[in-house]
Amino acid sequence: MKKSLLYLSPFVFTALLHAQVGINTAIPRSTLTVNGSFAGQYKLSSTSTTLGASDFYMAFNGSTAATFTLPAATAAAPAAGNIQGRVYYIKNTGSAQLTIAANGTELIDNQTGSGVANFKLNPAGYAMLISRGTVSGTTWELSTFIDKTTSTIAALGATDQVTYTGTAFTNFNNSIPQIVPFALGDMIVNQGGSVTWNDAGDYWQILESGVYKIEGYAYFGSGGAPSGTNQWTGINLNITKNGTAISNIVGGNRGNFSNTVAQIANSPINVNCIVHLNAGDRVYLTMNYGAGDFPTTSVRIAVPNSLIENRNFSMQQLSVP
Repeated sequence: MKKSLLYLSPFVFTALLHAQVGINTAIPRSTLTVNGSFAGQYKLSSTSTTLGASDFYMAFNGSTAATFTLPAATAAAPAAGNIQGRVYYIKNTGSAQLTIAANGTELIDNQTGSGVANFKLNPAGYAMLISRGTVSGTTWELSTFIDKTTSTIAALGATDQVTYTGTAFTNFNNSIPQIVPFALGDMIVNQGGSVTWNDAGDYWQILESGVYKIEGYAYFGSGGAPSGTNQWTGINLNITKNGTAISNIVGGNRGNFSNTVAQIANSPINVNCIVHLNAGDRVYLTMNYGAGDFPTTSVRIAVPNSLIENRNFSMQQLSVP
């Protein structure tokens, strides 16, 4: 009789291994039932990394663009084989764009057609991915994807006076575009998350590639009577990309003013353009001498009487690639 029991015990043990398991409950109603809280690995990263077998919830908190690479489908631990069912939760809590990339030639099923090698996760974006169990081709499925819900609308307006003197004024008259400055607190409105304002450099930093509509205006005035024989002064207001030289201008407009108006009034110049920008691009609003007579003494950007703002700089995201 004892021998029979010993002989049957492995079968009883095997049956128990395949039974439903309950934690903190005597009546499990699924293969695994947990009557209580559940904890997984939580990890912060500010740089590019490859996710591993011990990763679960990954939060990206970087200020420069980075990439999270999914593990290869055959790189499972502790033994080689597919990793079907492995789940990763990823949240972008940083201020830069995060790329989620498949490993090598593997692809991600993003539900919009054939698999893709990677996808972008903007600040505040969230994604859940699960391994499909395949070892080549489309190996990961994008199960949940929550990105920004509105296109980016970013704007700055200011009321304080700007005056170019000294070297800045000399460069201005030599047709070297000078940055029109703004402060972070200048009535900034920023929705979406595809651009951010760099206060130290006075430029919009592009976080997501796409087509943008850019608009700006500023008021021009000469600090003294313009010099020359033309009796008018031409001033350029520009939108420049990745630098402030003439060659960096991607949109511009000229205002031509009589010398009397240039000297005693503050006159508006408007500029707008639609342009494709890449993640990492920097966009400035600049102003410089363009033609006719030269301003003398200084150049000012000041608020005209009875008005409020003397300059504005805004961007609207129209589409993404």
